[in-house]
Amino acid sequence: MKIKIALFGLFFANSIVHPIYADEPQVEEDEIELFSETQEEKEGAPANELEEDELNSKNLIKLGTTITMNPALIYQDDTLSSKNSVGAELKFSADVPKAWCNKDATANISGAWDAKEFNIKSAALSIGKMVTIGCSSTIFGYEKADSALIISGKGTVLQVKGQHAFNWFRLGYALEKPIGLEVGLFDKHKSEPEENSDPKDRTNKFDKSDNKERPFKIKNNWPAFGLSLGGVTDGWNIGLSGLFRCTDYTYGTHSNEGTSHFITYGGNLGIQYQIVPKKLTTTVQVIGVYGLGDYVSGLSAIQGDKEREEMCAAYYTDKEKDELSAINAWGAGGTLAYCVTPKWTVSIAGSYLTTLENSDKPAQAFTDQWHIAPKVAYEVNKYFTLSLGYNGTQERRVKKAKEKGFENKVSAGIKFSL
Repeated sequence: MKIKIALFGLFFANSIVHPIYADEPQVEEDEIELFSETQEEKEGAPANELEEDELNSKNLIKLGTTITMNPALIYQDDTLSSKNSVGAELKFSADVPKAWCNKDATANISGAWDAKEFNIKSAALSIGKMVTIGCSSTIFGYEKADSALIISGKGTVLQVKGQHAFNWFRLGYALEKPIGLEVGLFDKHKSEPEENSDPKDRTNKFDKSDNKERPFKIKNNWPAFGLSLGGVTDGWNIGLSGLFRCTDYTYGTHSNEGTSHFITYGGNLGIQYQIVPKKLTTTVQVIGVYGLGDYVSGLSAIQGDKEREEMCAAYYTDKEKDELSAINAWGAGGTLAYCVTPKWTVSIAGSYLTTLENSDKPAQAFTDQWHIAPKVAYEVNKYFTLSLGYNGTQERRVKKAKEKGFENKVSAGIKFSL
């Protein structure tokens, strides 16, 4: 990943590492603690070195790893198929006492592998409990969010983030390198291509950044600004976050024809309540975005659908006009989890996501999607967890003939944490 940093590390070149999300919510993991020096090495050391060695012994290194396997059977459009997803995550952190202005610092690095490639999820330095600098999750997400929901806020970005706690009240703010906006072409004035036509002939497609002939040259030079407010008590966890992104771009074949700006923004509300402490917990989420579909898991997934070549955040309909349009969307969902015993947990999650009506959308464009996912999990011991779940999903498009049937997915899960 190549990153150019200017203006206090906030005006970055157009490059970013996108995170990989597991199919299951993240949980806290046991960690291995390794000390920098052994007790035998300390024996016999001069008195003036003992104080330094004692301090170094506090420089604790923590390692954690998670390995998951999820074999699944999928039934859709009268077809039965199987899929086996394998993933791994590695976490590393190191505590350094009095590292900056007499405050403790913690370096955190984590990466994920999905059987195809390995990507860095975070590489950040936290100073005290107030400042975080580096590559980490966008402030637009909710800390208790279920990553399996299609309304989850997502994104790994470079950022400078400040956090403050005033009794139960929480305040956070951040300047972030934005997820680079990409635009798509929705040309409804041309006839629809045939089912098996060459992707180059399709009228609705991504406007790839490496296409020198595209009319819009997206710069993504301006940092995004995020703000979060929250409240944490013994029973409640409430978080409200907002993100504001200003994208600069030029129109035409030459970059010196003047710079324009395109404003996108969104809000994300999450509420978790322990109905019965450590027994019955419910989590509710609501999200709304104007041109920030690339920050929402259910919409950003569209960008990987090569069959549709459709955008999730912004588009244009006429190559002769310097006009970009934003895709408006909102969604809601939640999770209910019940610990039947300390070993057995039963949960059910569901969410709904929709985009607002727009006459410019092509036939294959996304209109709305809903999904429901009950699951049962058994903790064999503190290292192994087994699970069995069902996921039912239905996505609708502008033209019904372009839709796929209801997807039924039954999956097992094996999770090893260390």
